[in-house]
Amino acid sequence: MKRLKNMKMSGKMSLVYFVFAGIFLIILMAALQVSFNIYDSKLYEKSLQELDFFAQGVNESLQEMDDLSSNIALEKDIQQLLAEMEEVPYLSARYSYMLNNLRRLIQDELYFHPEVKNIIYTDRKDVSLKVGTDTGNIPEDIQEKLLEYFTEEKGGYAAMDPSEEYPYLLSGRDIREVRNATLDYMGSLILTSDISEIIEEEKSNLTAAQSRLYVYSDGDLIYSCDEEQPMLPEFTDTTGYEVIRYEGQKYFMCYLVSRPTGWIYVNFFPYTEIYGYTMSVRYWMIGGFFVLFLVILAALRRMSVVLTRPLGMLTESMKIVEEGDFKGAKDMLDGETGEDEVGQLTQEFNIMLDKIDTLIYENYEKQLILKDTNYKMLQAQINPHFLYNTLNTIHWMVRGKQNEDAGKMIMQLAKILRAAFAKDPYTTVAEELDNVRGYIMIQQYRYRSRADFVVEEEGNLKDYKIPRMILQPLVENAILYGVDNTLQKCQVKVSAREETEWIMLEVQDTGQGMTEEELRMLRDGTIVPKGHGIGVQNIRERLNIAFGDKSSFEIDSSPGEGTKVHIIMPKIRAEGTDV
Repeated sequence: MKRLKNMKMSGKMSLVYFVFAGIFLIILMAALQVSFNIYDSKLYEKSLQELDFFAQGVNESLQEMDDLSSNIALEKDIQQLLAEMEEVPYLSARYSYMLNNLRRLIQDELYFHPEVKNIIYTDRKDVSLKVGTDTGNIPEDIQEKLLEYFTEEKGGYAAMDPSEEYPYLLSGRDIREVRNATLDYMGSLILTSDISEIIEEEKSNLTAAQSRLYVYSDGDLIYSCDEEQPMLPEFTDTTGYEVIRYEGQKYFMCYLVSRPTGWIYVNFFPYTEIYGYTMSVRYWMIGGFFVLFLVILAALRRMSVVLTRPLGMLTESMKIVEEGDFKGAKDMLDGETGEDEVGQLTQEFNIMLDKIDTLIYENYEKQLILKDTNYKMLQAQINPHFLYNTLNTIHWMVRGKQNEDAGKMIMQLAKILRAAFAKDPYTTVAEELDNVRGYIMIQQYRYRSRADFVVEEEGNLKDYKIPRMILQPLVENAILYGVDNTLQKCQVKVSAREETEWIMLEVQDTGQGMTEEELRMLRDGTIVPKGHGIGVQNIRERLNIAFGDKSSFEIDSSPGEGTKVHIIMPKIRAEGTDV
């Protein structure tokens, strides 16, 4: 919610459209998907219906074989002829005559059933009569197994599926005597059919031009439209459909199990053949909706930018005002003369800028005078303080008859005093370091072996200016609170370096340091200082006047580890240096 509140108006308008249009698009796409799924399911059902019609046609052809064998077995003339043949000696002239009559009767029945290739009559002993086209000899083991099926059925119809050993459908039954209802065995009829021809005749019921049909029985393939056989999934239901991949192409497969025969009919064809058009329509509609969504989003985005541009210009103008550039703010709003609410607000803002500009102009010089006076007063505070400490040191040196050293200190003091009383409150970093070195030289005469002073510098420090007399009071405090409060040798280290955007100054001593409470009081200005106690507070206020919140003044200290003062100031190039 916070990010939403902080978002620009144009972004909020686009987001609202995106959310509502996105919801509408999702609902529309879901409805479209549901409608296409319903359409697809209808197509799937139609494919299964076609396969069912095909299987029924095959079953009807197989039923005709059952009817044919039944008609022959129950034919009155054939029943009478077979009964008479049992009374005639085998291979006699009359037996041969009767056998020819049996051939003629079977031939007459076979004529009306082209799906049957041939019919074999056998008495399971010596007689075997074959009528029809030659399909090769039936393997002895297959024929014996078929005759066993006939016996088990006791005159009923039985069939044996094609196999690799004999690729024809074998069916038939035993002929039982029905005239006298004795049901005595009178022979067997074996019908040989080419299942491939039966299936090919019924394939016209399948509308798919590139359909591929396979028929299975007990897991064995009994019909295939080509030599290759795809890897098919396991069939768990009596009917179903599935999308599979074969030879790198997507296929739709449907299957069903025929109840009369137990055969599994599998038909599959290229997915794009029947669903390609609907898939293309689906993709085109989805793509069209998506493109339309993006076009409207882009148009609304453009419109929202146009509508919110004046408000954005007003906002940017206010930011420029925060930086103090009133002229730039007015120039930015120049030409914005709309009569709507934003236009009126812009005109009122321009009037307010004029009034503020007038007030600032009237008070600007007055504020500069006050600031400069305050700065000089703060700087002047440090001069007597430094002068008093230095003259006190020279006093003791003269009394100790160290006249030559006192003379050198007076020369350094004169140099420092010239810098301290300079009219320009700013100096370069390099000059400030020179003044610190002069001050350190004076203090070395005083402390000698009790203190070790180090001055380090890095960068082009002569090119940048800082407030005058910043480092000297800090070194003086390091001596006062560090060197004077310890019996061991104390190091006072002064460093200045140039960074990419900043000037870093540090003054560090290895004295006793301060407790956390003392450090807190020093930071918030509540500690009671030694002597005049104006150094640290003076520096902090001068930095604040010179740089505001762009500078930092930090003090760190720990008991027994000393104190470090760290100053960061922005780089301000001194006059007369190269940019």
